[in-house]
Amino acid sequence: MKIGIWQKALKEELQCFEENQAWELVDAPNSGCVVQCKWVLKKKCDVDGKVLYRARLVAKSFTQRYGVDYNETFFPVVRYSTLRLLFALTVKLDFKTTHLDVKTVFLNGHLEEDIFMQKPDCFGDLNDGKVLKLKKAIYGLKQSSRMWYKKVDDCLCNIGYKKSKYEPCLFIKRNKKCVTVIALYVDDFFIFSNDCNEVINLKKYLENNFKIKDLGTIRQCLGMRVVCNNNSVTLDQGGYIDQLLGKFNMLDCYTSNTPMECKLNLSIDNKCDISIPYQCLIGSLMYLSVLTRPDISVSYMSQFNNCFTKKHWGHAKRILRYLKKTKHYALKYDSKLNSEIIGYVDADWGSDVISRRSYTGYVFKLSGAAISWESKKQKVVALSSTEAEYIGISECCKEALYLQNLQCEITDDLYTIILYNDNQSAQKLLFNPVFHNKSKHIDIRFHFCKEIIAQKLINVQYLCTADMPADLLTKSLSSIKHKVFVNAVGLIER
Repeated sequence: MKIGIWQKALKEELQCFEENQAWELVDAPNSGCVVQCKWVLKKKCDVDGKVLYRARLVAKSFTQRYGVDYNETFFPVVRYSTLRLLFALTVKLDFKTTHLDVKTVFLNGHLEEDIFMQKPDCFGDLNDGKVLKLKKAIYGLKQSSRMWYKKVDDCLCNIGYKKSKYEPCLFIKRNKKCVTVIALYVDDFFIFSNDCNEVINLKKYLENNFKIKDLGTIRQCLGMRVVCNNNSVTLDQGGYIDQLLGKFNMLDCYTSNTPMECKLNLSIDNKCDISIPYQCLIGSLMYLSVLTRPDISVSYMSQFNNCFTKKHWGHAKRILRYLKKTKHYALKYDSKLNSEIIGYVDADWGSDVISRRSYTGYVFKLSGAAISWESKKQKVVALSSTEAEYIGISECCKEALYLQNLQCEITDDLYTIILYNDNQSAQKLLFNPVFHNKSKHIDIRFHFCKEIIAQKLINVQYLCTADMPADLLTKSLSSIKHKVFVNAVGLIER
């Protein structure tokens, strides 16, 4: 029975190539340069848990030659922070959401190079000297994503959508008070709009140009579960956490109140225990931390990716124990909560005992929950806590400008973003027109924040350390303080 299911999947894939006129049968080129291919079989689950059998014919990109079979390959996708901003604006502006999926997405892109590919299995006589000349960008080719992006860019711009100046995968159409925004992530169209007629017309247009599957209201987005109610939107990854616990045999583990021990300091070991799947776990946790869980920032643990031991492995598994206890946490955007973007920034001076560099953490909130956050080690050694905080503010200001400009494009609403920090010396340095002996050495690239503050694009204000939620992203905290700041960034139990 399974063999019949996979054969059906293969036939459906070949039919898609025929419908899209993806290739033509020609004689093998004299140069003998022919790209190889293979079948990839995979079982997938839809949002309702139904098992889908998919067969994909892909090109072996390592057999392509640069300058002959491909040139440029860069292809953008929408940022996670942009998607969270859109969900926060959904409750603020009463947007309706729609999810469209493009079938065999890369077959819509037209190739600019002459590429010849061997015939796949189940394609008749393989020894007749014939090959396939590709006319469309099939899966596996290095430039496929780029060709698809060019195609969809042209299509959307032809019907009046304007590409964002700050987010290349965001397309915006405004008509008086009506706004429609399309976020593109490869083959997924995430549509946010308060104009029902525009969405209907957009669907018809896309169906005429591509093979579209309408998935209705957004329920799943890049591995996040999305629940849209009248006045709120929640994002969580409870299902992914369950998969993670099962993958690392932690389904029956005891739980932890915090992801890391308070004041944790680990050392670098010259030896590396390759029998431990440490890198795999950190990578899986990183995906979780950048999407919906700022409370498990794993940037500290990731610095041991090439020098880990069983001790590091034990502390990494502690994060899984914390996730088991908190797997129902979700980011909740509420229309009744803050309607303007607010930022929080903090730095932990010299907290890395190995390099003596400081950690910067910042978080931006809108509609009551975090839309953007980051935790990273500073690239230079700060000579004082004031300098560490000043560098952190400078990094945070870059993200603030991005969010400010992006929101202005969507809503035409420009306002000064309030940025809170907990170091009064750094704040005074921002407004000081001269540099004294203790600050004259700071790299010029960190001083641009003075200019944007002078222009009143950003307003930096003081907030005491006890109330600073960005502290969550700079160091490990006690369980009480950790819980307080988790709630402060908008994570709640769903």
